Amino acid sequence: MQAQKKEARQERILTEAARLFVEKGYEQTTVSDIVKACEMARGTFYLYFDSLESVLTELFRKTTDLLWEEVERIRGNSLVEDGVLKTIITSIFHSLAEKKELLQVYRSGGGREFQMFKYRVFCEILGTRVVDLIQQGQNVQELRSCSPELVSQMIISLIDQMAYYALVLEEGAHDRERVIEELCDFILHGIAK
Repeated sequence: MQAQKKEARQERILTEAARLFVEKGYEQTTVSDIVKACEMARGTFYLYFDSLESVLTELFRKTTDLLWEEVERIRGNSLVEDGVLKTIITSIFHSLAEKKELLQVYRSGGGREFQMFKYRVFCEILGTRVVDLIQQGQNVQELRSCSPELVSQMIISLIDQMAYYALVLEEGAHDRERVIEELCDFILHGIAK
């Protein structure tokens, strides 16, 4: 029972923090704002998180955990033939669309520690899988010779930027599936033989 209560408190902090980050912006939200919204003592907050940035990091980790579950389900060994690249991009877009209200916060919020965490998570979650697929594509002469690590980072950065553009900056201006198709074509044209 105690563990459930503790988990419920932590979830409440995360839920209220996410709401406040969206409403006020990360930079304008304080621990006091979150504590007040949760109707709890300041010390209780610090039992769960050591800073505002640690709250943001946990929110991002939860988002990327959902993304990781999607990526782990992707089967296939070819970025081109098996449609794996399109599946990866589609998974990212759909996962981020569920959290689109936080995309702006993730993009601009937090300090260096959070930004480094975000970078590492994206590299670990997607980078490794994309590097493997690029190498496999090169082995079967499907993809041109390139640095799999650099190209993987370029692909992930482009997907991240386009998701932000399509889901936040130009929300509703472009059909999501069309953006995904164009992005796949653009990336594959750049790395295919």
